[in-house]
Amino acid sequence: MPSPQSSPRERRKRQRDSLAAILLNGQHFLSTDVCRFWTQTRTPIYVPFIMIKQIKFVSIPVANQNRALDFYTDKLGFTIITDQPFDKKQRWIELRVPKAETRVVLFTPEGDEKRIGSFMNMSYACDDIDKTYAELKKRGVEFEGPPEKQPWGTYAMFKDSEGNRFVVSAE
Repeated sequence: MPSPQSSPRERRKRQRDSLAAILLNGQHFLSTDVCRFWTQTRTPIYVPFIMIKQIKFVSIPVANQNRALDFYTDKLGFTIITDQPFDKKQRWIELRVPKAETRVVLFTPEGDEKRIGSFMNMSYACDDIDKTYAELKKRGVEFEGPPEKQPWGTYAMFKDSEGNRFVVSAE
């Protein structure tokens, strides 16, 4: 509690330096006014600017880029941002998820072929899981089962053309 004798300038400084958000599980907090990160130890780490601002893309390993491109554009409705040669074996195929900034890249780095057909540690979000499930199923997307309700939300698991498994859930 500020003392009645503190100046307006001191009160503004104290207010600016106070937390403007709730820390979750000891995670970090960025105070843009003073450019510092609070870590789990609550020791401020000062940085001159914000270094990382978003996830640009997520790479999905694929065995057949043409088949995967057809799946993601025809069945999921993604749009092509880039489709150009990368090397003698692959193209760089970058897709946009409708209404999202994070992009999807259909590309397998050399040596990561074993990742094709595995569970992807990412999740797609939708407004209505039941409508999304019905529409994607109608388009031929293979689901492991109907949407399931859990205490943390409702989700369904589906496979892409390459056997990669994904979660789609309602926000």
